[in-house]
Amino acid sequence: MSNMYTDNRDNRFTDIQQGGNPYFDQKLTLQHFITHKKWESLEQSSRDMISAYPESGFGWYALGLAHSRMGVFDRAVINLKKAIYLCPSMLNAHYQLGITYYKQKEYYQALHYYSESFKMGMNSHFLHYNWGNALLKSGDSKKAIESYLNCLNICPDFTPAAYALFNVYFGKNDYPKAVSALKPVIVDNNLPNYLLAQAKLLYADENDTNLVKLRKALKLLNGAIDLDDNFALAYYERAYIKAKLGNVEGFANDKNMAFQLNPDLRKGHSFSLFSTYF
Repeated sequence: MSNMYTDNRDNRFTDIQQGGNPYFDQKLTLQHFITHKKWESLEQSSRDMISAYPESGFGWYALGLAHSRMGVFDRAVINLKKAIYLCPSMLNAHYQLGITYYKQKEYYQALHYYSESFKMGMNSHFLHYNWGNALLKSGDSKKAIESYLNCLNICPDFTPAAYALFNVYFGKNDYPKAVSALKPVIVDNNLPNYLLAQAKLLYADENDTNLVKLRKALKLLNGAIDLDDNFALAYYERAYIKAKLGNVEGFANDKNMAFQLNPDLRKGHSFSLFSTYF
């Protein structure tokens, strides 16, 4: 996630005055590469800083961050822990360790370092979102929901948290809350289209279609029609799903409703989807 909380509290270097000092010049260079996400440049410049100032936690932090973003997770962990050893108050090193452990699917370790970030005063929507992801992967969906809601309280238009919350609620068969979770980030009249798109993704690959996916797609389409009962394409797609599930009557009803609302659906390639059932 974003590196908004770069920590300047490198205890061993607080007596160095800024302004033309090589240490601060190098630090500004590293911060520039972090801001612009130039990870390879950050890696090289971090090594240069460590060579000149091996006791500076910031150089080790920057090197760990570069490795984490480049996917070299084992080295990232070592370097970030070195940064914490040299500068225990470096909040961002704890946070980035959490992210790095999460990427390695070590979710309990990720939770530990996210927890340390909270204790040290970090309260960003990014942290709440990442905390929620780790909780969810650890099997605690209830606390994950709380964390996603906290994230959205801080930043209501943070779409990743809204989509994550949608998926958690949907997995719990709480469809009204699932739809409500998207309302802060999707304009109401676009919600039916979003649900339709999500449904179609579930059966886009005919060779991989299974009953579980079809039933989930059906619930998504039900939600789309609940929001807009004149949504012809949703009826059309729902007819297709019902046919696949063996609900002949439901297929016929939805097919007729779709064609009544939009006669053009009878034409061209759209019609061929139903050719087996006519």
